[in-house]
Amino acid sequence: MAHLETSYRRLDSYYDEESELPPHERDLNIHVPENGKARWNHIENLDEFFARVYHYHQKHGFSCMMLSEVFELVQFIFIVLFSTFLLQCVDYAVLFGESKDDPKEKVTLGDAIIPLDQCTSSLDPIIVICIIIAGVFWILRLVKVIYHFFQFWEIKSFYTNALKISTEELLNTTWHEVLKKVQQVQKEQQMCIHKAELTELDIYHRILRFKNYMVAMVNKELLPIRIFLPFVGDIIFLTNGYKYNLEMILFWGPWSPFENNWHLREDYKRSGKRQELAKMLSRRILWIGIANFLLSPFIFLWQILYSFFSYADLIKRQPGTLGARRWSNYGRLYLRHFNELDHEFQARLARGYKPSSKYMDVFVSEMLAVVAQNIAFFAASILAVLLLLTVYDEDVLTVEHVLTLMTILGLIVTCCRLFIPDDHLVWCPETLMQSVLAQIHYIPDDVKGTAHTWEARNKFSRLFQYKAVHYLEELLSPLITPYILCFKLRYKALDIVDFYHNFTVDVVGVGDVCSFAQMDIRKHGNPQWMSDGKSEATQYQQAEDGKCELSLMHFTMTNPKWQPPQDCNMYISALKHQAQKDVGLLGRVEAENTALAMSTSLTSLQSIEGGYNTLLNSIVLQQSLLCGPTYLPGYGPATSMSPALTNTTSTGPVRGALNKTEGPLKSSGNGLLGSVHSSTLMSNSIQCSVGSSPISSANVAANIADYTTADMNFSAVYMHQLHDRKVELHGSGQLEWQSEEERERRHWSASESPDRTTLASPLHSQLPRIPVKDVRDQVLEEDSQEEEIDDDDRPPTEHLLVDVTDARPDGASSI
Repeated sequence: MAHLETSYRRLDSYYDEESELPPHERDLNIHVPENGKARWNHIENLDEFFARVYHYHQKHGFSCMMLSEVFELVQFIFIVLFSTFLLQCVDYAVLFGESKDDPKEKVTLGDAIIPLDQCTSSLDPIIVICIIIAGVFWILRLVKVIYHFFQFWEIKSFYTNALKISTEELLNTTWHEVLKKVQQVQKEQQMCIHKAELTELDIYHRILRFKNYMVAMVNKELLPIRIFLPFVGDIIFLTNGYKYNLEMILFWGPWSPFENNWHLREDYKRSGKRQELAKMLSRRILWIGIANFLLSPFIFLWQILYSFFSYADLIKRQPGTLGARRWSNYGRLYLRHFNELDHEFQARLARGYKPSSKYMDVFVSEMLAVVAQNIAFFAASILAVLLLLTVYDEDVLTVEHVLTLMTILGLIVTCCRLFIPDDHLVWCPETLMQSVLAQIHYIPDDVKGTAHTWEARNKFSRLFQYKAVHYLEELLSPLITPYILCFKLRYKALDIVDFYHNFTVDVVGVGDVCSFAQMDIRKHGNPQWMSDGKSEATQYQQAEDGKCELSLMHFTMTNPKWQPPQDCNMYISALKHQAQKDVGLLGRVEAENTALAMSTSLTSLQSIEGGYNTLLNSIVLQQSLLCGPTYLPGYGPATSMSPALTNTTSTGPVRGALNKTEGPLKSSGNGLLGSVHSSTLMSNSIQCSVGSSPISSANVAANIADYTTADMNFSAVYMHQLHDRKVELHGSGQLEWQSEEERERRHWSASESPDRTTLASPLHSQLPRIPVKDVRDQVLEEDSQEEEIDDDDRPPTEHLLVDVTDARPDGASSI
């Protein structure tokens, strides 16, 4: 595949300015086929079109999507009518036998139901208002479903005629294959007329444009999602209702900063109007907050009804559901990579669920366990007596409230068991946290090394919350959301305006996207996650928690044909070189500290299911052939590892359909683990002579459920280990002892070839995270001077991003 480097320009550049186009786009001659021969030429709203193409693939085609939409309409009607029937058309005095002269007389359901004409003639006025409001919403939803019908039919035609994929083949077609065919259709029919070819990143940008903005805002802690509760403290509050309001205000609402799906309003690109825009945005947020407050009684009533019909029977049958956990809405944004599609992200969270549950189960309150044991004892004793009486004589069930009491006692016993630990399980919190990290790729830095503490557990619980807490938050969301909008979010209006102005770039053929989503190491890389000299980002501009670096690695592995820009390619090459160097030092006493990141990363895969032990044993065993016995922490020599480490029988979960597969079916091995394994095999084949043939990458990959997943897991852990090692060395002052020659030798220069690059270079001074408002104050004086110049008279070349001064001790600018 030809090298297609994604070029992009800063704000205030336009597609009709030929001089601004990159060289390979200036003389682009677009072939426009004759009418009727190319139905998909020049699609106006490619964002919506590509999003529908993706959802069609993930939701199993036209029939499944329309059936789901129709049942949502039916479900809405059922909840409204059934709730009205229960409130108005049932005589509960007759149902409970309170109005019968003879208490022994049987009551039938027909006796308790009020005739329909009497029921409808005496409806409560409040219920009538609720029905009218529900009817309006249902009609609007019906119009939307009809509109979706034609949209889905168009996508069905696109899959059948353009992509040549039938509905029967959809389940067994990976998204990676669909993506390649979409790129081929672009070459043939020019769906986008601004570029001859679309890269994988271009298509991901259009599908995830707004999602990338949300991920970046959470990463930079811009959105007010923390609230203080008396006796509880700070909690994370990001419910579905609050998130819906955020997306409406920030992206697709009638007064949002976006003019359309792909273009930010021009006013947001001019720093001179930041104050005016902030005031307008603040007022709009206030009005939306007031609207939420006025509608809160109806929304709250709907939440109660929907929650009751959705969860009541589930909780009755499985009371342990309330004690189970789920990934919180905040966690789903904090843990998400830039440019990561839903099925890729969901698969990663699903793999991390089991080790995360084990980690949270490690923490048991002994006092609560003692209380739960005693409550369970009393409740179980009473329940056992009632069960024995029922077995002896079933008429016991006809005694008033006996069945209700048995149900309640059963719920109490089940709930108490959740707080009683299993005495036969022994888990190590730090080891479990490494397993969690390998799957979800992100954990806060202050949790590392302190995974055994309750503080670390509480911080992780913000990402992995109880379902009961989630249900309670959603129930209270209509009451709390108006408060946050009116008294929290609207005071962030100026920060939001600055964020759009500073972190939006115009990508040729794509439109305005969040600059963080470009995964540009030089402009948004974090010095603590890479070598010095390659990141020009200030503390305000850099992505936090390695978001840019890990996202780049993930996107490169799931899209192996994508050609990253030069700086990003050098960064990945440097990581591979460092990994190959570290694996060569395994088992050498004099290089114990150097190889620590590699050995910890390898052993972290040992506890993960899916046959990763095969790959781990292959790498370490072959390295031992070259360098002698290799020692891993806690396992001893590779030739005498425990059976748990060398077990090759685990094959992991089997996929039921290929449409949920991450990346291509055949792994390219272009991650760090593939690089390490390939280099080890090459070294052994050159320098070692053994009786049996070496284990090939293909043979190892065949024994693993998903080689790409193992590769990404290892890459994430290894990158975290390098980051932790840098922070630790900086904290201990070891880096300050290096000579000037050593510093110069370790410096990552752009002129150096990737094979000479090392990631063990000195760090920048470790600085605290600077809030957006602090940086805003630094540039306030600069912007006030710019406001004196009329924006309309300013030449386009002056419409640049605001220069931000880094908060270093010397106050020097980083840009």
